[in-house]
Amino acid sequence: MKNSRALVVLAAAFVVLALVATPAAAQENKFKVFVAAGYISPLDSEDISVDEITDTIEASSEVGYDFGIEWRLNKLIGVELDYLNGKHDVELGGTKIAETDFKPLSLSLNFHLLHTNFLDLYFGPTVSYVSWGDIKVEEAFQGLLEASSVSTDSETAVGAQVGLDIGIGPHFAIITTVRYLKVDITPEGEDGLGVNPLIARVGAGWQAGPPT
Repeated sequence: MKNSRALVVLAAAFVVLALVATPAAAQENKFKVFVAAGYISPLDSEDISVDEITDTIEASSEVGYDFGIEWRLNKLIGVELDYLNGKHDVELGGTKIAETDFKPLSLSLNFHLLHTNFLDLYFGPTVSYVSWGDIKVEEAFQGLLEASSVSTDSETAVGAQVGLDIGIGPHFAIITTVRYLKVDITPEGEDGLGVNPLIARVGAGWQAGPPT
């Protein structure tokens, strides 16, 4: 069910982006498609008590993959849509007790402060629809947690990003961005666990259109 909702949101976002981009394309403005690896580093953790023992529970740092598109509406402003596919271990006191998927669909408004043939520096706000996978509990901890799998709620996250693209010829670029998202993972019927990841992306992009 959650995967179906995520696909509907993804399709709707692409439709909206297409409607925005159509007049831009008619004016021959630039667009960029890209793929990247994303290093996802959670910045938050929480202390919980299990059988009168208090320890830290947190999500692990992991590498995922990301792909997306940006339409440049003019020299200053771009609209970026991207999808990140990642996974986290859930660790209690440094020991893996479960794992879950992390799949944010993000829309960013990029303000391009510096744009030359070789460098493109930009920053802007991001809003994400985050689809968490079911929390799959390790067999050794299923008796303790009284479950083998725990459903999660999808979340809406807000954040910001800064990026620097390095041009290689007229159409290709090395893509680098750092993004922060404020988001929790929330088991159904329970309080949320703060994750708040910092996501560093490095990849390759192909761009088309006249110089800006």
